[in-house]
Amino acid sequence: MLQDKPVMADKPMSENHRELLKKKYVPLTRDLHANHVIPYLYQEGVLTEEMKERLDAIPDEMRHKKSRLLLDLLPTRGDKAFEVFKTALDAFGFPFLAKLLDEPPPPELPKDAESAESVVTSEDVPDGPLKWLRLKLQPCKDSPSAKKMITGYEAMESGAKILIACEYKETDGVVKIVEGLMIQERLSPQSYNRLLYDTSHLNLNQERLSKLLTGQQDESPAYSSCLLLQAAPLFVDENRAARMRKIVEVVLKRGEEDPLHKYLHHVYCMLGGTILEMNYDDPSPALPACTSALTYKQDYALAVHLAAECSMVLSPQDAIQQFYRYLQLAPPRDKRVHWAHYFLAILYSRQSEPEKAEDHYKQAMEEEKKLLPTFSVGWAREKAQEVLPEVSNP
Repeated sequence: MLQDKPVMADKPMSENHRELLKKKYVPLTRDLHANHVIPYLYQEGVLTEEMKERLDAIPDEMRHKKSRLLLDLLPTRGDKAFEVFKTALDAFGFPFLAKLLDEPPPPELPKDAESAESVVTSEDVPDGPLKWLRLKLQPCKDSPSAKKMITGYEAMESGAKILIACEYKETDGVVKIVEGLMIQERLSPQSYNRLLYDTSHLNLNQERLSKLLTGQQDESPAYSSCLLLQAAPLFVDENRAARMRKIVEVVLKRGEEDPLHKYLHHVYCMLGGTILEMNYDDPSPALPACTSALTYKQDYALAVHLAAECSMVLSPQDAIQQFYRYLQLAPPRDKRVHWAHYFLAILYSRQSEPEKAEDHYKQAMEEEKKLLPTFSVGWAREKAQEVLPEVSNP
């Protein structure tokens, strides 16, 4: 049987590159989700079709085994395979692993050792199913937005660990997971489903968790948290809105003893966001929920942003003021800062103020560059491009 040739008739992988892969074998196999890089490696000729089929045949729940096989194959694919692998890591969500494979520079003592910046490596970050996300945030870990996301991930991981340890029979883990989701200010059903059940995230047993959640009665201290984990992953429709109203009712009835009471402002935002998404043409039904959110947490940036989205239809001038208010309140690198600028660009364009519209469009693009690596751009840019084609396509 003929052996596969090294990629692009390349020379054999150098000893230095082999040694780097060997030295970082443990963090690479532990933290890499090989599914994210396999398509690129196949496209670039690092993996043959047969190799890709072997890797794809390994179930997602055995991702460590898949990563080990990939790392065992790489040294057989020539020296260029090393750089292609690094490129794939950097481009598809694992820059911290790509950093591990940097070849060490010649030894050089810093002029001021105390001022030398420390580099966070995979070994410095505690293990957990969401470690790969926490690692992505390490380069910007000092920003308030990154701290919030890291704290939320840690709370979710703690809750998942409790749930699994008790075999989905106790609700303490549910409360902890919900706390993490509230800290991160999650709104969309997609993000809840991904975090809870995706194999690359918490990978909870949906059937067992559902049985635990639906089995709780009103007297359970975790009742509202269980209701939220049932409602949040649902499609945006009246059923989801009704369930969110039920959660508000339960929390208000119990008062401060309810674990969700301190996050009631965000529960109201989840309700308001659901209603808004159902009624973009007439978002007035969503405004009371936004107002209630601000009652429980004055100057809550997310609530101000949602209210501004409602006002874009109901009162554009109010929307402009609200988006400016949001920009004053939002922490640096908040995920909706670029949205606010795109929406302001749309509003000013509708008011025939092209200079202001163009200015905010450009500010939005600058803010996109500052987005945390775990945030996505979202749909606001597309809306702005529809209104401002001359700016978005110079």
